[in-house]
Amino acid sequence: MSDHTAMMDAPPDAKLVLLVDDEFDILSTYTMLFEYSGFRVATAANGRLALAAAALEQPAIVVSDFMMPSMDGAELCRAWRDDEQLQPIPFILCSAGIVRDHASIPYDSFFRKPVPIDKLIKEVRRLLLKGRAQE
Repeated sequence: MSDHTAMMDAPPDAKLVLLVDDEFDILSTYTMLFEYSGFRVATAANGRLALAAAALEQPAIVVSDFMMPSMDGAELCRAWRDDEQLQPIPFILCSAGIVRDHASIPYDSFFRKPVPIDKLIKEVRRLLLKGRAQE
C-alpha cells in the first residue's frame, strides 16, 4: 500500500470515516462497503498516516486496526486522545490478535477480526448518533 490517504467521491453531507489498516484488501473492501452505506471514506496504512489524514480533514469517526507498522492502533488511539481537536472523535479499534492491557487504550469500541461489516457499520452509526462518551 502506498503511503498516502485516499478519499472517494460521496455526497458532501455524508459523514467521513477514517479507515486505518496496513492491509490493502481490508481497506479496499471496507471502503466499498462504507461508501455503499452512505459514508465518505479516507484511508491510511498506519497510525502516522492516519494522524496526517485527520489534520487535513477531520473525520467524524475512526476505525483502526491494532497491528500495523510505524504506529500501531494502540499508539494511534493514545495520540488521538492526546490531541485536543481529535479527542472528541469516536475511535473503534479492531484486532485479529490478542490485545493485552485493554484498559490502557482509550477506544470507544473494540471488535475482534474478522469483523462482521454489518455490526461494524451499526456501531459506527450508533457512536455517531451518541457522540463520544463523556469521561
